[in-house]
Amino acid sequence: MKRSILTLLCILMSFVVFAQSKIDIAGIIIDESGQELIGVTVRVKGRPGGSTSDLDGRFKISEIPSGSTLVFSYVGYETLEKKYVSSKLKEKIVLKEKVNEFDEVVITGRGSQRKISVVGAISNIDPVGVQAPATSVSNMLGGRVPGIIAVTRTGEPGNNFSEFWIRGISTFGASQSALVLIDGIEGNLNDLDPADIENFSILKDASATAVYGTRGANGVVVVTTKRGKAGKLHVNFKTNATYSYSPRMPDYADAYGYAQLANEARSVRGDDPVYNDTELELFRTGLDPDLYPNVNWRDVILKDHVINNQHHLSISGGGQNARYYLSLGILNTEALFKQDKSASKHNVNVDYHKYNFRSNIDADLTKTTMLSLNLEAVIKTQNAPATGSNNSSLWSAQANLPPTVVPVRYSNGQLPAYGTNLEDKSPYVQLNYLGYTATETYSTKINLGLSQNLDIITKGLSARALFSFSMNGAHVVDRHMQPEQYYANPKDGRYLDGSLKTVRTVQKEDMTGTQASASNRELYFEASANYNRVFNKLHRVTGLTHFYRQELTDVGWGNGLLVSIPKRYQALSMRATYSYNDAYFLEGNLGYTGSENFNKERRYGWFPSVSAGWVPTQYEWYKKIVPFNNFLKFRASWGRVGNDRLKDENNRDIRFPYLTTLAGVSSTWGNGLAENRTGSMYLQWEVSTKTNFGIDARFFNDKIDFTIDFFRTKTTDIFQKRANIPDESGLSNVLPYANIGAMKSWGTDGTLAYTHTFSKDMSLTLRGNFTHAENKVLYWEQSGVNYPYQSYSGVPYGVQRGLIALGLFKDQDDINSSPKQTFMDNYRPGDIKYKDVNSDGKIDDDDKVPLNYSNVPFIQYGFALDWNYKGFRVSALFEGVSKVSYFQGGLGFYPFAGESRGNLLKMVTDPKNRWIPKEYAEANGIDPALAENPNARFPRLTYGENKNNNRASTFWLADGRYLRLKNVDISYKFANEWLKNRVGVESATVSLVGENLHVWDKVKLFDPSQASSNGASYPLQRTYTLQLNLTF
Repeated sequence: MKRSILTLLCILMSFVVFAQSKIDIAGIIIDESGQELIGVTVRVKGRPGGSTSDLDGRFKISEIPSGSTLVFSYVGYETLEKKYVSSKLKEKIVLKEKVNEFDEVVITGRGSQRKISVVGAISNIDPVGVQAPATSVSNMLGGRVPGIIAVTRTGEPGNNFSEFWIRGISTFGASQSALVLIDGIEGNLNDLDPADIENFSILKDASATAVYGTRGANGVVVVTTKRGKAGKLHVNFKTNATYSYSPRMPDYADAYGYAQLANEARSVRGDDPVYNDTELELFRTGLDPDLYPNVNWRDVILKDHVINNQHHLSISGGGQNARYYLSLGILNTEALFKQDKSASKHNVNVDYHKYNFRSNIDADLTKTTMLSLNLEAVIKTQNAPATGSNNSSLWSAQANLPPTVVPVRYSNGQLPAYGTNLEDKSPYVQLNYLGYTATETYSTKINLGLSQNLDIITKGLSARALFSFSMNGAHVVDRHMQPEQYYANPKDGRYLDGSLKTVRTVQKEDMTGTQASASNRELYFEASANYNRVFNKLHRVTGLTHFYRQELTDVGWGNGLLVSIPKRYQALSMRATYSYNDAYFLEGNLGYTGSENFNKERRYGWFPSVSAGWVPTQYEWYKKIVPFNNFLKFRASWGRVGNDRLKDENNRDIRFPYLTTLAGVSSTWGNGLAENRTGSMYLQWEVSTKTNFGIDARFFNDKIDFTIDFFRTKTTDIFQKRANIPDESGLSNVLPYANIGAMKSWGTDGTLAYTHTFSKDMSLTLRGNFTHAENKVLYWEQSGVNYPYQSYSGVPYGVQRGLIALGLFKDQDDINSSPKQTFMDNYRPGDIKYKDVNSDGKIDDDDKVPLNYSNVPFIQYGFALDWNYKGFRVSALFEGVSKVSYFQGGLGFYPFAGESRGNLLKMVTDPKNRWIPKEYAEANGIDPALAENPNARFPRLTYGENKNNNRASTFWLADGRYLRLKNVDISYKFANEWLKNRVGVESATVSLVGENLHVWDKVKLFDPSQASSNGASYPLQRTYTLQLNLTF
């Protein structure tokens, strides 16, 4: 009996367990845009049969065992597998679209195209490459992107942004910079948070930029920001701290070394020494720091390092009807200046703070209609000492003030002044006692877009409209004051009792405040119709018609009838493409653009382009001949683009240049009207004709990826103010503008990448890119050309010009037998000897010639590696430039050029680096073997300006090329179930990032990127960043 009861209980229990192990799964299946997917196959893994999603994308699977894995599969989408241990009746399944090499798209002009069909010159940047900690996206382009020439001239927070050109400089007109579009609207890369970037493309040739008309003449940067995708909520938080310091700054001589060489500079010119032996001893011993100071001004006003920080939070998600992406970014940077808190309670340091907010929302109004709303706000605050918006005066002061002039503060507590009028201020006073300037700028953008699928009319047709409102403003508060300042004359600076004798030279001024504001607003509207259809699986036809209108007003333009008129542009552009079997491609573009700068007859310009491509790897016969070549494409383009921008001598826009304007004048004859500008009725578009030939290839199962482009641009009708109109015409003061300039540029850019996968856990990628962009001015109108080499025509734009140095004069006989150098009368052996280029028996400015390069490089390149092993990632980037030169010079470089103004580089104190008369060396204990060195880096010293030596020449011309270890990134990604289940963190990535880690160059004294400033600008920083990235 007992046995029967136990058997019955076991049977009942098994039924209960079996009943409890059955589960039901139901929900909806959508794609990443939130669109319901119909007919998705849903089945239990390892079992036959299954179900499909209905017309609303919904599905239900009933009575399946707990622990089953469901497989969701759909044509064109990646298969998804998901395990279930309990019933889920409100599941949301998001399938990702499967993209192959033929369907992969890239961002192009006014939309996107399949990558295989692109026949223009377009560089696409992996967004991961611009995610490194940085103050600006523009700083990441040099060495990373083929076709980009970029330079960074300062490391000052808030101004440490790179200037860049697409394929170099191709015009000497007003507009040389590229157009930057962020989500289709003109924007500023320096305002963009790198973490918000989804896609980044550089459009380089006429085929890619023609649809932008006048705005795309110098290339286009197209950025799209991240958008929400249907599915669960995603939260990403990134935070970092950065250790920043200056790796290179000029090393200046101390007071004793400075004084010794000041005496030498006077003595070798036959003048009395500046300092006697007692004064030299006081400098050496430091016994009288009031009258004979030894101040290292760099140590006084600079800290060794600062620690900056950056943070970014993003939230994204959505469902089948609406999706969202929200982000907040914060950047805090501080300069290296060492504020004396006892001197001022105000913040007088240079700092820069940026706050970014972005909201991108997409909503499906119907199954064929989508509404997009983008909101962006950027607020920047910048602080600076004294009355400047930057610290250039501080850097000039520390470069120009020797250690011997005044102390930081006299021993009686008084602040010193110096200079001709005894009113000049030391760097310490400039930093701490003159007040501060606070600048706040803001930018807000609202973009409203509407997209409509028009398959109801014909398959493949769609339309889109976009409206944008932008508002930019600035508010500046300047609080200025002046402390009492005194001067103690070293020749009579003590009373009989030894106390310090000072004279007040600057009166105290209490703090005053002024403020100013400026703003502008921009309205933008565009509408487009797109067509994309495939016929018989072989013939693909696409088309685009696009119209835009732009209006800008700016209170900074001032008052007046003309300047108060809004600036307006409008254009119509069209594009048509055809491809056959993804092997042959043909594309045509046409832009019709209008500008206010030309009269009615010339207001609109036509800008066409054509391009073609061929992909032989689409054919089986080619694959058999070259089996290791996975992909090969040849492409070529020709087109014209226009430019209408004019600038005056103060870099302000010139509007309505075809109009002649009058202004009131007064003279001894009375008051009246006169022309203040002569109109140019026949002014027309500046036109650039661009050609491009490119090759894209992949080899050995896509392990090697290769792209190379050859380009040429000829720009004609460049705007110039007439320069050779005779004075008799009466136009000498109001010369008109005309289309007279011409210029050409040419070069090559490309990339080469190698990827090797060792295992599923480890891979290595090696990448390289280069840009070689040269130019030549074909015609530049100028007056006063006496010799052909004085012309700006026939040479590169901005080429360095100067005299040709033949070395240093050996002796007086060398001077007597050489042409007379007219810059000064009493030049001597050891001074620079120049070539008489025009053979007129004298050396003057007519002997200046164009030399080799400009201070903008012709060549920029980069190479990188990326190694991944499980969660580890190590990447490194090297960046370099070549064919670039600069002139050494300025008060901080030429020894004693300003007498008591101008620091002395420490290397000048080394006797082998300067030319020393032998008799002076013997008399002053200097090794005679080092005297009269014909290869000395510095000529015979002079105390004061030397008009013969201190001028642009090949003697001071220096090579600015370099190779930089720009970035090293070491990171590890933690992703495990414990983090996800216990903390809610899907992954955590810890990174250590170094920037500007080493430079190989010939400059040595300061960073080669800013060598042309010769140490008088804020140095580029070396940084080490610790970063944490959390994904929830």
